[in-house]
This record gives sequence, C-alpha cells and structure tokens, in this order.
Amino acid sequence: MTETASPKPWEQQPDEPPEWYDRFHIYLNLGPSRSLTAAYRAWADSKGNPSKTASNRYNKWNWVERALAYDQATREEKAAFEAAREAEARERRLRRLEKIIEDSAAALDTADLKNLSPQEARALLPSLRLLFSSAVELQRRELQSAPASGHVPAASGWPELDPEIEKILDMYADEEIADSE
Repeated sequence: MTETASPKPWEQQPDEPPEWYDRFHIYLNLGPSRSLTAAYRAWADSKGNPSKTASNRYNKWNWVERALAYDQATREEKAAFEAAREAEARERRLRRLEKIIEDSAAALDTADLKNLSPQEARALLPSLRLLFSSAVELQRRELQSAPASGHVPAASGWPELDPEIEKILDMYADEEIADSE
C-alpha cells in the first residue's frame, strides 16, 4: 500500500476545481500585499468588488493560509540558497588564503634570507611579511566569522589592506577563476 503525499498548501488541493485553482494562483502571484479584491479584479477584468461566490471560495479553499505558507516556504528557500552561496564563497576565500600563505612561506624559504645582503633582505621582507601577515589575519577572521546561517556579510570585519596586497589578492582570485574555467 503506497501513501500519496498531500500537496503543498499552495498547490492545487484535492477536489479543488481547476478554475478556482487558477484564480488562487492569480491571488498568490500578487505577492505578500495580495488581496481578494485585487485578484478578483485581475481575473474578472472588473473594477468591482468580489462576488459572494468568490468570497465563499476564498474562505473554503483557505487562500490566506495557503498564501502565507507559500510566502514562508519562499523565504526559507531564499535563505537556504543565500546560506549555501555564502558557504561556497567562504570556502573559496579560505582556499585562496591558504594558497597565499603557502606561496608566501615558499617565497620566504626560497629567499634564502641568511645569504641575502642586508639591502636585499630589507627590500624583500616588508612585502613578503605584509602579504603573509595579511593573509594569516584574513584567514583567522574568516575562520572565526559566524557560520553562513548567521549571514554575516563576507567583507565585514576584514582589515584595511595595503593597495599592493589588494593587487596580490586580486591576482590570486584571477588565477582561481582561470583554473576553474
């Protein structure tokens, strides 16, 4: 024996005539500020008020409750989509930051600081140190930020970065985009 799932409230209900479901759909599509009068005027191409029959069907088929359920489901769907999108963006930022940290550490290793002249070291270290420390700080803040469900905007709380560091971060973002294509 198989059970059939009952339709969602905003879908056509058992025994609901197609004509009245179509009218309900007009009502539903009017959005949260919908009214029976506005829906009636749309389907009846009239400037008058709803007929008694329309009012009875509106109540019989629970249009208000069904529309509220639809509005709530739509909000939840949008929130879930936004949370997933923010989580994906956060993961991309974390991957990018990890690569910057690894590349900065590799550059420091390659620089062979012990064998550089003081002038060479002074020229190289500020940029590498700034890049490395900025990436670590961004990563720390990203990892401590609220989960996607808290829906904190991605850029909130990020430190002001040196324009040169911004260029490097943009370069890594461009590389990531090129690699994904």
